[in-house]
Amino acid sequence: FFFFFFCDISRRHYRGISWISSGQCGLCTPPWTPFSVLPVVCTMEISELDKKFNIIDKDTPINEYLSAHYKRSFAHYTVKDRLPVILTRIIDGLSREKEAIIAGYGEEAADDLKDVIGNISKLKYELQTDKTFKLLDGNDTDQEEWNTFLTSLPENHNSYFSAVWLHAECYMYRRVRAMFEETGTLREFDYFRKQKKDAFMGSLEAFERLTEKFNEKRMVKTRDELRDLFTQLMRVNLWGNRIDLSISLGKIINQNEDPFDSLTTLEEYILADDTNAIWSCIATTDGNIIVDFVCDNAGYELFTDLCLADFLISHNLAAKIRFHVKMIPWFVSDVTPEDFRWTLDALKLSVTATLRDLGCRLSNYIETGHFELIEGEFFWTSPYDFCEMERMKPSIYKMLQQAHLVIFKGDLNYRKLMGDIKWDTTVPFVGAIRTFRPTNLCSLRTVKADVVAGLPPGRADELMAKDPKWMENGEYGVIQFAPM
Repeated sequence: FFFFFFCDISRRHYRGISWISSGQCGLCTPPWTPFSVLPVVCTMEISELDKKFNIIDKDTPINEYLSAHYKRSFAHYTVKDRLPVILTRIIDGLSREKEAIIAGYGEEAADDLKDVIGNISKLKYELQTDKTFKLLDGNDTDQEEWNTFLTSLPENHNSYFSAVWLHAECYMYRRVRAMFEETGTLREFDYFRKQKKDAFMGSLEAFERLTEKFNEKRMVKTRDELRDLFTQLMRVNLWGNRIDLSISLGKIINQNEDPFDSLTTLEEYILADDTNAIWSCIATTDGNIIVDFVCDNAGYELFTDLCLADFLISHNLAAKIRFHVKMIPWFVSDVTPEDFRWTLDALKLSVTATLRDLGCRLSNYIETGHFELIEGEFFWTSPYDFCEMERMKPSIYKMLQQAHLVIFKGDLNYRKLMGDIKWDTTVPFVGAIRTFRPTNLCSLRTVKADVVAGLPPGRADELMAKDPKWMENGEYGVIQFAPM
């Protein structure tokens, strides 16, 4: 049954991709009618803004790309309201920290800050007035790839309200990075680092509780006890994804609840749960395997990633854990190499013995090769969904093929797995990820965008009746698995 279903999905939805980018494979993009030629049928009065930007007052149709083109979508709310606020908060942060930045980067940084703030203000205006995407300046490793992508976009899909949401949102964050790249003093400055560090420090109490509970439970003796602890840690890791500074618009959310105590009450909010299949994928090996984490947020979520990784190594369920992170500041709270190293150092310097011991153990894993931080890969901050990985970056695809399991964390990674397509929620997860199958794949994600697959029939309708914002507020989560 699955074989015929997947072939049907592929045949109906992935035949043509030429309108996105020349030279693509044609397997990862649907051939349905582009936004610009859809008829606008609306009985409500259309605002001047909607007329100007060709906004349609409806939800994103099933099997269409997510886009701010659709007024009732979360993509529209994000582009219209959330992204301008995030840009404003970057400006405010730079203004507040001006003296500290100058003290750390030299007097010349004052002029660079002035230029950057002015350029971010211009970017905000471009976003709010739906200007066409500009080519990137600077000379970073991924600039040429980005500009090739931008020039390949058709004219009616190359602005903030007309483009695929994934493209528009990633482009905004990459433009901000380019502004710092062009400066003489601030090329290495992470304009989100203070927020990430503050979030980390605000979650120390939860770190301590989680570590203490984990230490109590880690001396399990039977296979069933090991499976039960794995199940609990998977849930702790899932709900760690709730804390996302891009969703909170940069506001710090401190995590101080006992992570284990809340698991029972949160059980009903897990919409899809393939934990048993994931456990079987790991537990049926001899332990000489690689498990990869494609990370999302720094702070509390990264801490839960490290705890799950520690569990896998310390119980001989994996021989190596590799962490894939973002090479540039991204979506406010995403992990960079510096965030990863800083986290281990901060744990080792903790005033709490349990956290110090954990920090030393995790750092030792780096030294012995049990942990590896993968750096230098810009694909994770590209505009491409994961179906394009094998074509665009075969080296990273081959690296994932070495792993027995890849754990994708968070909402943006989920959107890239889904291709930023508004799937019918009953389409199986293995069908929605399409041709991206380097190895066994797992997604741990709290739902913060209007795309989700793998739900039973009728479940989405029940959720919509109960909470119309169920796809946006991060209250619900999925643990999904695609076997190789």
